[in-house]
Amino acid sequence: MPITFDTTGFQADPDGRSWSDPQTGDRIALQVSEGPPFDASWMSDPAALRRGFAGMFAEAGCLIQADLVPFGGAQAVWQLVKVPLPNAPSGQIFLSIFTLTKAPQYAQLIYHAPEYGTTGMREAMVMMRLGNPDSWVMPHPYDPDLKTRLPFHRGDDPAFDAQFPDHPLSRARRWAGRTAQSAQVHPQFAALPELGSV
Repeated sequence: MPITFDTTGFQADPDGRSWSDPQTGDRIALQVSEGPPFDASWMSDPAALRRGFAGMFAEAGCLIQADLVPFGGAQAVWQLVKVPLPNAPSGQIFLSIFTLTKAPQYAQLIYHAPEYGTTGMREAMVMMRLGNPDSWVMPHPYDPDLKTRLPFHRGDDPAFDAQFPDHPLSRARRWAGRTAQSAQVHPQFAALPELGSV
């Protein structure tokens, strides 16, 4: 595997490339694909990278955050995304994605954290605490004119994660921080040329 990481609390699936948490229903998937995942020029232009990913996820949901981060001896793009819960009248899935961008192929480690049971509690409680619902929805910070399927709003701010540690968004961010520290990229994969370098 191109990436190894801490899977404490997760059960490995038979395919050897996915894991699940029996307590929360969260899942992790590792996949390797051919070809560039996005425009190579984004790797040298963080503003273009963030704007590009915001547009990429606009139709499906909403990009919350994107950054270039050190990852297991290599560099990765980290994206935090929310999309509607499939086949459900309400609820969301939060995706925390690490993408390692190499020239011939790329690897992605994807954490899926779905809402279960009563949905929207974090948003309702934060909105009540903040007051002024007119300022709840904000222009997207990476592209203020962008229209997204799900709104970019104040409730997704990481400042509220400590107050809602069991919320799937909090879990997705917490997993990302832990995984960025524990992950190791296989030396053979890490040695491949970076996207845009060839």
